[in-house]
Parts: sequence; C-alpha cells; structure tokens
Amino acid sequence: MGRRGLSRAVKRTPPPPEALERYLTLWRFGLPPPTLEPRALFERDCPLELEVGCGTGEYLCALAKEHPERGYVGIDPSTKSLYFAVRLAADAGLSNIHFVRAPISAFYGALPRASLDALYVHFPDPFVRSRGVHKVLNPRFFEELRGALREEALLSIVSDSEEFFSEILQLAESAPGWTRAHAERFLLGFEPPTRSRYQLKWERWEITPRRIVLRRFPTPPR
Repeated sequence: MGRRGLSRAVKRTPPPPEALERYLTLWRFGLPPPTLEPRALFERDCPLELEVGCGTGEYLCALAKEHPERGYVGIDPSTKSLYFAVRLAADAGLSNIHFVRAPISAFYGALPRASLDALYVHFPDPFVRSRGVHKVLNPRFFEELRGALREEALLSIVSDSEEFFSEILQLAESAPGWTRAHAERFLLGFEPPTRSRYQLKWERWEITPRRIVLRRFPTPPR
C-alpha cells in the first residue's frame, strides 16, 4: 500500500466541532493564508516549529507533548489526514499545536521573516509533481523557507526513496544560504521517539530512511 493507500485507510469522520475550531484551519484557494504566529495561534509568545506535509500528525503531536513550552504547526493539503491529526491532538489535550489544510506554496511571500525555530519535511511523496517539478521540495521552497527560519535554525528532511533523496541532495547542495549540520553528506536511519504511519510502513518493508539536516547559514554582518 502506497501513500495514497495509507491515506484511504484513514477515516474521514470529522472530529467534534470544538476540536476542529481549536486545532484546524481550512485554507481556501484565493484567500490570504492564515497568520502563523504563536500569539495568534496559542495566545502566547513561544518558539515555533513547522512540519510541512505533517500527514496524520503522529510525529508533530509527539513533539508538542514532549515540549509544551514550544508551539507547533502542521501543514498538509489532505483534509482526511488532518482530521486524524486533530483527533490525536484533542485526545492528548495539547494546547501548543495547530494544523492548516493548505499547500506550503500558499504561504510563500507571507511567512514572517525569522519566525521559525525548526522545519521538518519527513517522508514527502516523491511523485507529487507538476511538469516534472516536485510540488514541495524545489528551489522556491529552499529560497522561501530560508527567510522564514531564524539564524542557525534547522531543516530536517527524511525520505524513504533513494532516487528522490538523491534529487533532494542535489537541490540542498545547490541552494544558497544553507549548510549541512553534520559532517556526512547524509545520514542513514531516523529514530524519533514516535514514528509516523509512513515511517512504520517503510520499516516493515525494511527500508532504511535517509536524512539530511540543514542549517540556515547566518547572514554576514554589515
């Protein structure tokens, strides 16, 4: 079962209205994107971390539970997956997480500068493309998100596809303003305390994920 098969296995039943209101914003094409600022989302100032393509939210909810002093936002275009993520957050009683149904491109030009403390893109679908260009990981992504990260903030990318990961490496190494946070060209394996349903699937197939962690290069002083 591929990514779409895993998505079909998730029930589309909406969470309770109060959970939807608290945890989910449904962006509509043509409207301005929602503000991704901690005070607007959580009524307090705190470091903010973003997962692009959060899916059903297992990884991000685990981070939010482990670090209540931080705020977390998950972006994904799938309503059904985010309904599942909302139920996870509501069942755990989390107060520091929010989800947005939208493509990351909806936020290009609108993300506050130097507002993110970490960025995650874990197990993106390698086949989501338009005219051969990946809809998430492409040169525009690296350009836009670099400005949204604080200096020295980290971008973690994980993929189960060796071929796609080679493409990611080439993009990352050619994108200006980024540097690897590790000596190796890339890392083998990914061991978070809580795994997403996507990672669990690849592990059942004995596929070792590949990972690269990038750091936003500090802006030289003027």
